[in-house]
Amino acid sequence: MAKKMKPAQVTLLLSKHPHLREHVAKFTREYGRPEFYEELDRSLASLRDPNLIYQIDEDVFVHVYRDRKSGELMYHLVEPQIEAPEIYEKVLNKITELAAEVSAHEPSPEILRSLAEKAFEELRLDKSLFDAVYFNLVKNIVGYEKWDSFFKDPYLEDLRNARTITYVVHKVWGNMRTNVEFESLEEVDEFAFRLGLRMNKRVSITNPIVDGILPENRSRVNIIYGTEVSKEGTAISIRLVEKEPMSVISIMDLGTASPELMAYLWLAIENGMSVFFCGPTASGKTTTMRAVSAFIKPDAKIYSVEDTPELYVPHKNWQATVAKEGRADMFDLLKAALRSRPDYIIVGEIRGKEGNIAFQAMQTGHPVMSTFHGGDIKKIIQRLSGPPINIPLPYITNLNVVVIQRSFRRGRRIVRRVVAVYEIEGYQEGKGIMTRMVFRWDPLYDKIEFLGRYNSYILEKKIALFKGYADPRKIYEDLDERAAVLREIQKRGIKRYMDVFDLIKKYYYFGVEGLPFPVVRE
Repeated sequence: MAKKMKPAQVTLLLSKHPHLREHVAKFTREYGRPEFYEELDRSLASLRDPNLIYQIDEDVFVHVYRDRKSGELMYHLVEPQIEAPEIYEKVLNKITELAAEVSAHEPSPEILRSLAEKAFEELRLDKSLFDAVYFNLVKNIVGYEKWDSFFKDPYLEDLRNARTITYVVHKVWGNMRTNVEFESLEEVDEFAFRLGLRMNKRVSITNPIVDGILPENRSRVNIIYGTEVSKEGTAISIRLVEKEPMSVISIMDLGTASPELMAYLWLAIENGMSVFFCGPTASGKTTTMRAVSAFIKPDAKIYSVEDTPELYVPHKNWQATVAKEGRADMFDLLKAALRSRPDYIIVGEIRGKEGNIAFQAMQTGHPVMSTFHGGDIKKIIQRLSGPPINIPLPYITNLNVVVIQRSFRRGRRIVRRVVAVYEIEGYQEGKGIMTRMVFRWDPLYDKIEFLGRYNSYILEKKIALFKGYADPRKIYEDLDERAAVLREIQKRGIKRYMDVFDLIKKYYYFGVEGLPFPVVRE
């Protein structure tokens, strides 16, 4: 739920941060006084003309408003500004001199602060200027320069440039233009080159397309360098990684999945079913897979394979592996996984020959979770059975559940929905793969329908059988109980990933009696 700041809190912020006070005073004269928020949620997307500010770091604020001239929704960073650039240059030059006296260390905010304080003292500068100068030193030397503050905003998903202008993808408002601009295309080129260095990647005209991971925060970077391959100049795109992933409750809050759907996945994952999360780019596949990894039994041994480290697994017995070019690819790592006898294998994304090993793992009794590009069950099967993956059709039946997710624009919001869940039942010569839809999204009412009640192959023919139920339909009581647990957690506003995982662990160990609240089935 969106939460406004109290007037006393706003007064304190304005008195403490002169740069914020000046921005608000200037803006209010033209647009009216903005409201201040402690927390945001997607309900704010319904505001026709938002005018609000929220804090993302000690000295950094974000102002969201609609520009009256262009009509664009603006993401305006409010940061400490240097009024006298020559002072910044003097301090920077002095720090360069003083740094020679410091033993060789990687630059850090602490070392930088010590050097900056010494530089101010030796240059006899006004100490009232220190905070703004130090803030910008950290940004430019230790941080990500003009883009540094974006990494501090938990509500951002992506950032990119269009020539010299910076755009972001916000979790509430979607695509937004920012007030952060580069001086020239040459400055964009230089920034791209330095980003490459941080990832140990060479960015140049001869190596114009670079993908990598920022080591400090694991955000994924794509760079298309220069005008020879990019008509509008260097293009930089960064997919920001959340410090703690979204929980299944947060995904339910967004309407992406229903409690029944999550309870179904809970039962499937708990009982060793192999599940693929499918959909187009930016549909939220990886986010959902990270969330439901909390359903894996707490004591399970988990082995993950990725080419880009994005997964988050809360279990202690987790062996995380990452492919390295020229050393070990995902195919090699998956082969190694089979030797370590894991209880669950998680593959970041299946694209090529590693798919063969993943299906061999399923064939030998190792459940696999992965993401896969494809927005339609028939096309997913076609991609799996065709080159370069080439899974024989009978082997595809080792995959149990396919979750298909997409993103849509509904009004002013971009929403993500699980649009269908399919069970794979088997293979018949001449007929191909037999599938059954058990969940379906109704776009008219924005509701996820459970079509599989008393009609689920996976629940009745597999999981109920594993559990030894004489009446297979008893499995729906298990599903309803887990859905009730998830509803109760949601009702109580518990949504942090580790908090939700702790409750799931309690349920695994002690049942509903072990939870700190009563659970009532609907």
